[in-house]
Amino acid sequence: MSAPADQADGLRRLLTAGRPRIVAVAGLCAGVGATTAAMNLAAAFAQGGRPVLVLDEQWQRPDSLCAAWGVTPAGTLADVGRGMPLAAAAARPMAGVQVLPAPPAVSAAPFSARALCPEGVILIDVALDAQGQLSPLARLADEVAVVMQPTVGSITATYAGLKRLQFAHALQTFRFVVNGASSPREAEVVIANVVRTSSRFLAVSLSALGCISLDGQVREAARLRQPVCVARPASQAAAQFRLLAAALLEPGGERTAPFAVDGVRPPATAVAAAAAA
Repeated sequence: MSAPADQADGLRRLLTAGRPRIVAVAGLCAGVGATTAAMNLAAAFAQGGRPVLVLDEQWQRPDSLCAAWGVTPAGTLADVGRGMPLAAAAARPMAGVQVLPAPPAVSAAPFSARALCPEGVILIDVALDAQGQLSPLARLADEVAVVMQPTVGSITATYAGLKRLQFAHALQTFRFVVNGASSPREAEVVIANVVRTSSRFLAVSLSALGCISLDGQVREAARLRQPVCVARPASQAAAQFRLLAAALLEPGGERTAPFAVDGVRPPATAVAAAAAA
């Protein structure tokens, strides 16, 4: 059996038990690939055998998840709240995935949010407000998965964003994804730096989910308006997204950084300075 098939079987077994899970996927600065990550995680979960509902808080943007998938849902989360059936409101870009626009101002009680996809996973493509805070819906998430890139600017902005979220919502636990790493060594350095610096300067638990390599197959899949897990299922990025989906089912506080490296110096002192500010 091929490696992708083995991973899919393992993910399917993990998905067969447990309550519905809500995961908020957030980029704390622009252009880090959070929407692409949400789209591919949805595909990975669906390929693993569990229904997925993606709530697109950025649906009015030209680069939203709805636009990336090329779908136009008939309704929104607000319409569903007013009685429109989810089946009529949501778009279905692939088997096992429903996509529904979610205006950030719309709130939902935890029980009603989970009732939208009782046997599956709810992914929220997060739109932060003008103060860099989460929507009422995103605050219900079991996990906040933060996407960053391996650049000083992205890491610095992520630290600042985490401090805002911790102060605004008293959140204590985050996990993060390094997106666009040019090599395993670069991912190791960034993850070690982020974990070390956060433990020193941030009053939160921050651990790594993993990384997504810089892979031209992701761009090619985007051109086709498909997740790389669908368009190029044997690619390195597709395999990494399947691993991230499996990792998101683990309790956040029990997972340690998979690439933590002792003795790695932070790549830029500006990162530590920004975290301490």
